Amino acid sequence: MTFAEFAERYLRYCEIYNAAKTMDGKQRYVRRFVDYFGETALHKIGRADVEAFIISRRPDAGVPTINREIATLKNLFTYAIDCGLIEANPAKGIRLLPEKRKPLQIPTPEEVHRFIVWCANYDALLYDLATLAVNTGLRRGDILKIRGEDVDFDRRVLSVSVSKTGEVLYVPLNEAALRILRSRKCSGFIFKNGSTHLQSFKRRLKRARKATGLRFRFHDLRHYFAHAVLDAGANIRTVQVLLGHASLKTTERYLNVTEHQRRRAVESLSWAYSYPLFGSNN
Repeated sequence: MTFAEFAERYLRYCEIYNAAKTMDGKQRYVRRFVDYFGETALHKIGRADVEAFIISRRPDAGVPTINREIATLKNLFTYAIDCGLIEANPAKGIRLLPEKRKPLQIPTPEEVHRFIVWCANYDALLYDLATLAVNTGLRRGDILKIRGEDVDFDRRVLSVSVSKTGEVLYVPLNEAALRILRSRKCSGFIFKNGSTHLQSFKRRLKRARKATGLRFRFHDLRHYFAHAVLDAGANIRTVQVLLGHASLKTTERYLNVTEHQRRRAVESLSWAYSYPLFGSNN
Protein backbone atom coordinates (compact mmCIF):
# COMPACT_ATOMS: atom_id res chain seq x y z
CA MET A 1 0.00 0.00 0.00
CA THR A 2 1.32 3.44 -0.91
CA PHE A 3 1.44 6.30 1.55
CA ALA A 4 -1.20 8.19 -0.45
CA GLU A 5 -3.59 5.22 -0.30
CA PHE A 6 -3.14 4.75 3.41
CA ALA A 7 -3.55 8.49 4.05
CA GLU A 8 -7.15 8.29 2.82
CA ARG A 9 -7.81 5.38 5.18
CA TYR A 10 -6.21 7.28 8.07
CA LEU A 11 -8.43 10.33 7.52
CA ARG A 12 -11.57 8.16 7.54
CA TYR A 13 -10.36 6.70 10.84
CA CYS A 14 -9.74 10.20 12.28
CA GLU A 15 -13.25 11.34 11.38
CA ILE A 16 -14.63 8.87 13.93
CA TYR A 17 -12.80 10.44 16.88
CA ASN A 18 -12.03 14.06 16.01
CA ALA A 19 -14.14 17.22 16.01
CA ALA A 20 -14.67 19.08 12.74
CA LYS A 21 -12.18 21.82 13.60
CA THR A 22 -9.49 19.27 14.47
CA MET A 23 -10.18 17.45 11.20
CA ASP A 24 -9.62 20.65 9.23
CA GLY A 25 -6.08 20.79 10.56
CA LYS A 26 -5.39 17.09 10.08
CA GLN A 27 -6.57 17.21 6.48
CA ARG A 28 -4.14 20.05 5.77
CA TYR A 29 -1.26 18.17 7.38
CA VAL A 30 -2.04 14.91 5.58
CA ARG A 31 -2.23 16.71 2.22
CA ARG A 32 1.34 17.94 2.84
CA PHE A 33 2.46 14.42 3.76
CA VAL A 34 0.93 13.06 0.56
CA ASP A 35 2.62 15.77 -1.52
CA TYR A 36 5.96 14.71 -0.01
CA PHE A 37 5.73 10.92 0.34
CA GLY A 38 3.25 10.41 -2.51
CA GLU A 39 3.37 6.95 -4.06
CA THR A 40 6.17 5.68 -1.80
CA ALA A 41 5.30 2.29 -0.33
CA LEU A 42 4.26 2.74 3.27
CA HIS A 43 6.62 0.06 4.59
CA LYS A 44 9.63 1.66 2.87
CA ILE A 45 9.39 4.97 4.75
CA GLY A 46 12.07 5.18 7.44
CA ARG A 47 13.14 7.62 10.11
CA ALA A 48 15.52 9.39 7.72
CA ASP A 49 12.59 10.05 5.36
CA VAL A 50 10.51 11.54 8.17
CA GLU A 51 13.42 13.74 9.27
CA ALA A 52 13.92 14.87 5.66
CA PHE A 53 10.26 15.89 5.53
CA ILE A 54 10.67 17.96 8.71
CA ILE A 55 13.77 19.65 7.30
CA SER A 56 11.86 20.47 4.10
CA ARG A 57 9.20 22.24 6.16
CA ARG A 58 11.55 24.51 8.11
CA PRO A 59 11.75 27.38 5.56
CA ASP A 60 7.97 27.67 5.13
CA ALA A 61 6.31 26.66 8.40
CA GLY A 62 6.47 27.89 11.98
CA VAL A 63 7.59 25.70 14.85
CA PRO A 64 4.04 25.11 16.25
CA THR A 65 2.83 23.94 12.83
CA ILE A 66 5.79 21.58 12.37
CA ASN A 67 5.22 20.13 15.84
CA ARG A 68 1.58 19.42 15.01
CA GLU A 69 2.69 17.73 11.81
CA ILE A 70 5.21 15.57 13.71
CA ALA A 71 2.49 14.54 16.19
CA THR A 72 0.12 13.71 13.33
CA LEU A 73 2.76 11.64 11.53
CA LYS A 74 3.43 9.67 14.71
CA ASN A 75 -0.27 8.98 15.07
CA LEU A 76 -0.62 8.03 11.40
CA PHE A 77 2.18 5.46 11.58
CA THR A 78 0.89 4.11 14.91
CA TYR A 79 -2.44 3.46 13.20
CA ALA A 80 -0.59 1.75 10.34
CA ILE A 81 1.03 -0.58 12.92
CA ASP A 82 -2.40 -1.30 14.44
CA CYS A 83 -3.64 -2.19 10.95
CA GLY A 84 -0.77 -4.65 10.51
CA LEU A 85 0.74 -2.75 7.57
CA ILE A 86 4.12 -1.88 9.13
CA GLU A 87 6.10 -3.22 12.07
CA ALA A 88 7.76 -0.08 13.44
CA ASN A 89 6.89 3.61 13.66
CA PRO A 90 9.49 5.61 11.66
CA ALA A 91 8.50 8.79 13.50
CA LYS A 92 8.99 7.28 16.95
CA GLY A 93 11.64 9.08 18.99
CA ILE A 94 11.59 12.23 16.88
CA ARG A 95 11.39 15.07 19.35
CA LEU A 96 9.20 18.11 19.00
CA LEU A 97 10.97 21.37 18.26
CA PRO A 98 11.30 23.80 21.20
CA GLU A 99 8.52 26.37 21.14
CA LYS A 100 8.62 29.89 22.52
CA ARG A 101 5.04 30.73 23.28
CA LYS A 102 4.08 34.36 23.05
CA PRO A 103 2.95 35.83 26.38
CA LEU A 104 -0.81 36.11 26.66
CA GLN A 105 -2.24 39.51 25.90
CA ILE A 106 -4.57 40.29 28.79
CA PRO A 107 -6.69 43.45 28.42
CA THR A 108 -6.93 45.53 31.58
CA PRO A 109 -10.33 46.06 33.27
CA GLU A 110 -10.19 49.68 32.08
CA GLU A 111 -9.62 48.61 28.47
CA VAL A 112 -12.46 46.09 28.57
CA HIS A 113 -14.77 48.69 30.11
CA ARG A 114 -13.89 51.24 27.42
CA PHE A 115 -14.50 48.67 24.68
CA ILE A 116 -17.84 47.51 26.13
CA VAL A 117 -19.07 51.09 26.64
CA TRP A 118 -18.24 52.02 23.04
CA CYS A 119 -20.05 48.92 21.74
CA ALA A 120 -23.08 49.71 23.91
CA ASN A 121 -23.37 53.08 22.19
CA TYR A 122 -22.41 52.25 18.61
CA ASP A 123 -22.69 48.50 17.89
CA ALA A 124 -25.37 46.50 19.69
CA LEU A 125 -24.38 43.18 18.13
CA LEU A 126 -20.71 43.52 19.05
CA TYR A 127 -21.79 44.62 22.54
CA ASP A 128 -23.78 41.39 23.01
CA LEU A 129 -20.94 39.22 21.71
CA ALA A 130 -18.30 40.97 23.81
CA THR A 131 -20.44 40.90 26.96
CA LEU A 132 -20.97 37.15 26.61
CA ALA A 133 -17.24 36.59 25.94
CA VAL A 134 -16.20 38.57 29.03
CA ASN A 135 -18.74 36.84 31.29
CA THR A 136 -18.48 33.24 30.01
CA GLY A 137 -14.99 32.90 28.52
CA LEU A 138 -16.48 31.37 25.37
CA ARG A 139 -14.82 31.66 21.98
CA ARG A 140 -16.54 33.81 19.36
CA GLY A 141 -17.35 30.77 17.20
CA ASP A 142 -19.01 28.99 20.12
CA ILE A 143 -21.04 32.08 21.06
CA LEU A 144 -22.37 32.31 17.50
CA LYS A 145 -23.55 28.69 17.73
CA ILE A 146 -25.73 29.27 20.81
CA ARG A 147 -29.33 28.23 20.21
CA GLY A 148 -32.32 29.29 22.28
CA GLU A 149 -32.85 25.73 23.47
CA ASP A 150 -29.27 25.60 24.81
CA VAL A 151 -30.11 28.05 27.59
CA ASP A 152 -31.66 26.86 30.85
CA PHE A 153 -32.84 30.10 32.42
CA ASP A 154 -34.11 28.39 35.56
CA ARG A 155 -30.81 26.69 36.34
CA ARG A 156 -28.78 29.59 34.84
CA VAL A 157 -26.74 27.23 32.69
CA LEU A 158 -25.76 27.26 29.02
CA SER A 159 -24.81 24.05 27.20
CA VAL A 160 -22.43 24.55 24.30
CA SER A 161 -20.91 22.04 21.90
CA VAL A 162 -17.34 23.32 21.77
CA SER A 163 -16.11 23.51 18.17
CA LYS A 164 -12.47 22.90 19.10
CA THR A 165 -12.98 19.64 21.00
CA GLY A 166 -16.50 18.50 20.16
CA GLU A 167 -17.26 18.20 23.89
CA VAL A 168 -20.39 19.65 25.48
CA LEU A 169 -19.50 22.43 27.90
CA TYR A 170 -21.92 23.49 30.65
CA VAL A 171 -21.39 27.17 31.33
CA PRO A 172 -22.77 28.83 34.48
CA LEU A 173 -24.40 32.16 33.65
CA ASN A 174 -24.12 35.32 35.71
CA GLU A 175 -26.67 38.13 35.54
CA ALA A 176 -24.86 40.03 32.78
CA ALA A 177 -24.81 36.98 30.49
CA LEU A 178 -28.43 36.12 31.33
CA ARG A 179 -29.53 39.64 30.43
CA ILE A 180 -28.04 39.31 26.94
CA LEU A 181 -29.52 35.85 26.39
CA ARG A 182 -32.97 36.93 27.64
CA SER A 183 -32.96 39.87 25.23
CA ARG A 184 -32.30 37.46 22.35
CA LYS A 185 -34.51 34.63 23.57
CA CYS A 186 -35.79 32.70 20.55
CA SER A 187 -35.76 29.26 18.95
CA GLY A 188 -32.81 28.40 16.73
CA PHE A 189 -29.59 30.40 16.65
CA ILE A 190 -29.82 33.52 18.81
CA PHE A 191 -27.29 35.29 16.57
CA LYS A 192 -28.94 34.29 13.29
CA ASN A 193 -28.52 37.79 11.84
CA GLY A 194 -26.37 37.62 8.72
CA SER A 195 -24.19 40.37 10.12
CA THR A 196 -22.40 37.75 12.24
CA HIS A 197 -20.62 36.55 9.08
CA LEU A 198 -16.85 36.50 9.62
CA GLN A 199 -16.03 39.35 7.21
CA SER A 200 -18.75 41.54 8.71
CA PHE A 201 -17.50 40.73 12.19
CA LYS A 202 -13.95 41.71 11.25
CA ARG A 203 -15.16 45.04 9.92
CA ARG A 204 -17.13 45.70 13.11
CA LEU A 205 -14.16 44.83 15.31
CA LYS A 206 -11.78 46.95 13.23
CA ARG A 207 -14.14 49.92 13.56
CA ALA A 208 -14.40 49.44 17.34
CA ARG A 209 -10.64 49.14 17.77
CA LYS A 210 -10.01 52.26 15.70
CA ALA A 211 -12.60 54.26 17.64
CA THR A 212 -11.33 53.18 21.07
CA GLY A 213 -7.62 53.06 20.26
CA LEU A 214 -7.44 49.49 21.62
CA ARG A 215 -5.30 46.83 19.97
CA PHE A 216 -6.41 43.58 21.64
CA ARG A 217 -8.15 40.80 19.70
CA PHE A 218 -11.68 39.64 20.41
CA HIS A 219 -10.22 36.31 21.59
CA ASP A 220 -8.29 38.21 24.26
CA LEU A 221 -11.61 38.75 26.04
CA ARG A 222 -11.49 35.01 26.77
CA HIS A 223 -8.03 35.51 28.30
CA TYR A 224 -9.40 38.40 30.33
CA PHE A 225 -12.18 36.16 31.67
CA ALA A 226 -9.69 33.48 32.78
CA HIS A 227 -7.42 36.07 34.38
CA ALA A 228 -10.34 37.75 36.20
CA VAL A 229 -11.70 34.45 37.54
CA LEU A 230 -8.25 33.43 38.80
CA ASP A 231 -7.74 36.85 40.32
CA ALA A 232 -11.05 36.50 42.15
CA GLY A 233 -9.71 33.41 43.93
CA ALA A 234 -10.78 30.46 41.75
CA ASN A 235 -8.34 27.54 41.59
CA ILE A 236 -6.71 26.48 38.32
CA ARG A 237 -8.83 23.33 38.01
CA THR A 238 -12.03 25.42 38.16
CA VAL A 239 -10.72 27.68 35.39
CA GLN A 240 -9.82 24.62 33.31
CA VAL A 241 -13.41 23.37 33.52
CA LEU A 242 -14.88 26.81 32.79
CA LEU A 243 -12.75 27.22 29.67
CA GLY A 244 -13.27 23.65 28.49
CA HIS A 245 -9.54 22.89 28.27
CA ALA A 246 -8.79 19.21 27.76
CA SER A 247 -5.39 19.59 29.42
CA LEU A 248 -4.55 21.42 32.63
CA LYS A 249 -1.23 22.38 31.01
CA THR A 250 -3.12 24.68 28.64
CA THR A 251 -4.81 26.46 31.54
CA GLU A 252 -1.53 26.83 33.42
CA ARG A 253 -0.54 29.56 30.93
CA TYR A 254 -2.69 31.90 33.02
CA LEU A 255 -0.87 31.23 36.27
CA ASN A 256 1.97 33.66 35.58
CA VAL A 257 -0.16 36.65 34.63
CA THR A 258 -2.14 37.41 37.76
CA GLU A 259 0.12 39.73 39.77
CA HIS A 260 -2.67 40.78 42.12
CA GLN A 261 -3.27 37.16 43.12
CA ARG A 262 0.42 36.60 43.88
CA ARG A 263 0.60 39.77 45.94
CA ARG A 264 -2.56 38.83 47.86
CA ALA A 265 -1.11 35.39 48.63
CA VAL A 266 2.04 36.92 50.11
CA GLU A 267 0.13 39.52 52.09
CA SER A 268 -2.01 36.77 53.61
CA LEU A 269 1.05 35.85 55.72
CA SER A 270 0.73 39.05 57.75
CA TRP A 271 -0.14 36.96 60.86
CA ALA A 272 3.61 36.50 61.31
CA TYR A 273 3.94 40.16 62.33
CA SER A 274 2.39 39.36 65.72
CA TYR A 275 5.40 37.26 66.71
CA PRO A 276 8.84 38.62 67.71
CA LEU A 277 11.61 38.29 65.16
CA PHE A 278 14.27 35.66 65.73
CA GLY A 279 17.15 37.07 67.70
CA SER A 280 15.05 39.94 69.02
CA ASN A 281 15.45 40.93 72.67
CA ASN A 282 11.78 41.94 72.91
